[in-house]
Amino acid sequence: MSSHLSNRATWESFEQLLAVKPQLDLCAPLASVVSVPEHTLLHAGPPMREKAAIPAPLFNSAVAAALFEGWAEDESGARSAIQQGRIRLAPAQDHGVVTPLAFVVSPSMWVLGVSDAAGEVKSRYTPVNDGPPPAALRFGARNDGQAERLSLLGRIGPALCDALKEPIPVLPVMQAGLSGGDDLHGRVSAANAALALKLAPRLSGEAAAYLSVANQFVLNVIMAACAVMLGAGGDIAGSRMVTAAGGNGVDLGWRLADAPAVWHTTTAEVPVGPHFPHAAERRFLPAIGDSAVIDACGFGAAALRFAREMMAALRGHVSDAYFADTASEPFLGHHPAFPSDLRLGLDIAHATPVRGIMLAALDADGEAGLVGRGIAPWPQV
Repeated sequence: MSSHLSNRATWESFEQLLAVKPQLDLCAPLASVVSVPEHTLLHAGPPMREKAAIPAPLFNSAVAAALFEGWAEDESGARSAIQQGRIRLAPAQDHGVVTPLAFVVSPSMWVLGVSDAAGEVKSRYTPVNDGPPPAALRFGARNDGQAERLSLLGRIGPALCDALKEPIPVLPVMQAGLSGGDDLHGRVSAANAALALKLAPRLSGEAAAYLSVANQFVLNVIMAACAVMLGAGGDIAGSRMVTAAGGNGVDLGWRLADAPAVWHTTTAEVPVGPHFPHAAERRFLPAIGDSAVIDACGFGAAALRFAREMMAALRGHVSDAYFADTASEPFLGHHPAFPSDLRLGLDIAHATPVRGIMLAALDADGEAGLVGRGIAPWPQV
């Protein structure tokens, strides 16, 4: 598969991506590692459009986060404070954080940190994965168990902190995922097992028990690793490589290496794919989640050919071109840690009908949580 033509600046961004050695090396409360304005919650994707209604799943999670912080006495008070702007929402990626789906990050929540072992790129942070439904915040449905789930993450945070005093390289975990049938976004089972093999022996008690049931624990780590890799390519004049990406349920946003602080946005599209049997009548929320950085890096929708389970689930819903190496055509080049037919680094100027983001689909009404999965088309710009 031959490389398409990209300008020199874009290739320079890609070369800097190649130099990154992401490692999982921290777990700490968000406020101890990131400076966030007072009474501010961090959400996925670009800034919320002015006067746009906050999507129900995101609003539900923001309320749960506000109550967790003690910023309101009850749900009604939290909703009022958010609507009136006394509790503010801000893009997580503006603060070096990536957060999945509708998960809203607050100052007291524990986050994992992924740094560059080569020492060239700033760390990126991500909330500790909040485990299986129905108490998981990231699926955006109200549930009485969410407060206890967030408290549990706080209780195991110190144990994770101790366990990560010896950093864990992330690229071998991702390689194990691809070799084991993952695309590293829609399916992460093999990568999760590879990370658990490294992390579990360092844990005991409640932390070890949680790791055994949080079967997507690695997903947040992969998000942060991809964010570190993409971020390495920034601040290069004229570069068209994507350095950040995410959806907020209203808009899809991305940043380019040429101006890495500037969000480019378009209306988010609904993921194309199957409903789960229990949720056939539910409406899919448009693309949400900072996990889009995984696909912007070159995994997820562009790596489905490595994940037979995901191919089987999506066949008949999306183009078969997603299941071939043509899905990597919009990306810049090969990374030596990964299979030779996989390319990383999205050149925004290279349009193709199979450029997309592999996503879980949330109930747009914020009632049923996770209701399906699919590929949200990336805009042709």
